[in-house]
Amino acid sequence: MSHQVVINYEQIGIQCESICEVAEKRLQELEDMIAQIDKSSSKLLDAESKRFVEEIKKERDNLLKHINIVKQQAKDRQLSSTWQAQELQHQVDILSSRKIVQYKELLKHLLKRYLSKSKRRDIEQLDGAIIIPDEIQRVLDNIQDEVQRHFTYIAFLNDTTLKGNELIVAGQHLMGGTFESRIEEEKARIRAELEEARLDKTMIEKVMSEAKGTAEEQIQIMQSAATTEIVGEKVRKKSLKIIMQAIEARGFIVDKKNIKIQRETNEVVLVALKASGEKAEFRVFLDGKFIYNFRGYQGQACQQDIEPFMKDLEEVYGMHVKSTQEIWSNPDKNSTMKYNTFNTNKNRR
Repeated sequence: MSHQVVINYEQIGIQCESICEVAEKRLQELEDMIAQIDKSSSKLLDAESKRFVEEIKKERDNLLKHINIVKQQAKDRQLSSTWQAQELQHQVDILSSRKIVQYKELLKHLLKRYLSKSKRRDIEQLDGAIIIPDEIQRVLDNIQDEVQRHFTYIAFLNDTTLKGNELIVAGQHLMGGTFESRIEEEKARIRAELEEARLDKTMIEKVMSEAKGTAEEQIQIMQSAATTEIVGEKVRKKSLKIIMQAIEARGFIVDKKNIKIQRETNEVVLVALKASGEKAEFRVFLDGKFIYNFRGYQGQACQQDIEPFMKDLEEVYGMHVKSTQEIWSNPDKNSTMKYNTFNTNKNRR
């Protein structure tokens, strides 16, 4: 017989795992910044610079805490982990497109200042201590935004004659130029991450070219689109791996030669065969859907493979089936076909 069924389900585990992997990449960037400062010199770490390092560590700790929450909830198969994972992805996008960009610029200014011969000599003479007039310190202390505070501090180091509102404006100006000065570097970073994820070149160019607006807005738009595509591609690859494991458990053999990427339809096609002639074909799409087709069975014999396969997907691999709908059934003496459509990424932003 031939039989088509649509199945809707949620795959909590691979979605959360994929988002956590992207988040851990940002976590490593923060760790690298801290390590870079530590390697530079203790002379660099005056009071304000130490405060900057503490700000980075705070972001690192908050991100790590959120990652661990999502991982634990996904492990326990809690439905709330989907919401937590989406919030984590949003946090990562803000961190990547704004705070880390600003941190990089601040770090560049600090290192440039230390590496400057005249500045380094001044610092060494003071044994790392920078004397800040009380009125300047009061200006800094009254700035609530930590990033703006650090840029204002850099503005003071660049021109110690600045005071009061002039100093605040100079700090704002320095901070405001961050995204314009870093946009090309951030574009290169985002492109490299898309290429590393092995996304299609057409999709990469779409992500990189559609961002409009100010430099800050362009970075935010590109980062959000890139994260969505990278997570989606990770989900597809993990789904494909799960399918391979589950179908091999039913006695099918998967030859890598029978895994093909169809760029025109943006799908991966997997064909698995049994020695006795049965065939299973899978089409895995980037939007979190896959279709399977079992062929070459006598009568109802395919149920001996399909039912355990479906059971493994849910019980072993965490694919939570939400609904099943039969589309059509056509008795056939020689073969049975089953088509199932899965949405592996229903909650993508």
